[in-house]
Amino acid sequence: MSNETKVGILAAAGIVLLVLGFNLLKGRSLFSNKKIIYAVYTQVNGLQPSNAVMVNGLTVGNVQSLEVMDQRAGRILVTLQISKKIEIPKNSVARISSDLLGTRKVEIDFGNTNEYLKNKDTIYADVAGSITDALKEQISPLVKKLEVTLGAVDTLLLTVNSLFDTTTKHNIRGTISGLNNTMSNLSVASRSLTGMLQEDGKIGSTFGNFESISANLKNNNDKISNILTNFDKASGTLANGTLDTAMNQLRFTVTRLNDMVTKLDSKDGSLGLLIHDKKVYNNLQASTSSLNKLLEDLRYNPWRYVHLSVFGRKNKVVPIPSDTAKYLQ
Repeated sequence: MSNETKVGILAAAGIVLLVLGFNLLKGRSLFSNKKIIYAVYTQVNGLQPSNAVMVNGLTVGNVQSLEVMDQRAGRILVTLQISKKIEIPKNSVARISSDLLGTRKVEIDFGNTNEYLKNKDTIYADVAGSITDALKEQISPLVKKLEVTLGAVDTLLLTVNSLFDTTTKHNIRGTISGLNNTMSNLSVASRSLTGMLQEDGKIGSTFGNFESISANLKNNNDKISNILTNFDKASGTLANGTLDTAMNQLRFTVTRLNDMVTKLDSKDGSLGLLIHDKKVYNNLQASTSSLNKLLEDLRYNPWRYVHLSVFGRKNKVVPIPSDTAKYLQ
């Protein structure tokens, strides 16, 4: 056998061993009759080839490959290789999950139908939430409540800051100072009261005076009763006789006064005309003015009305002050 033949045989054997080793590392077996099941996911959550496929905690196969079914990776085809001889119901679900260390796996939850999946059938796919997702679901409401609480605390602090400004602090200090003064006054009053209580003589004499007054009232109870009886009789007499007469006279007087006021308010009588008729008032005013001028002229020019001239000399007419004032105006 030539060297070239030996090299070719070794190269072929190496290639076969390489293919077998690669498939073994990926969990594939070229010489075993294993069942292939497909599952279509929209999110594989970090699943990798050779990850375990488990049923009730038992590893029954592994993930053979993952392929993108469209350009946007909206659907991912996962090939599951089942090495155990088990029957999987058609309504089972292949759910992607992870352990505490973050290792991904595919868990198959068996259904309850009597029809089973065959080789290269498709199983229902689902993605279980991770521990991080569960923590996020638990923490998200707490974060929202914390945000609301912090907002309320912030509002409260702003309100407190607005309340306790310089003026408010000054007012509070003044109020506290006033309370201190009030407490001091109460302390002084309590000491004074204590001193009064300790002086037995004054308090005893005061209570003695009250006792003597009450004794006098008790001794003069009959006299007080007679006085009240006489007062009752006098008030009854006033109510039954004199008081009624006085009230009747007062009513009569008020009635007459109302009639007089009514007549004054009407235009029938002289006073009513004098009050309500403006012409009468103007005539009276003019008559009064003329009378005043006559008296004034009689005072300054009496010779007009009484002739007392001995020699026949004419007296000069003196203007009265009212006419002079009118001309000056």
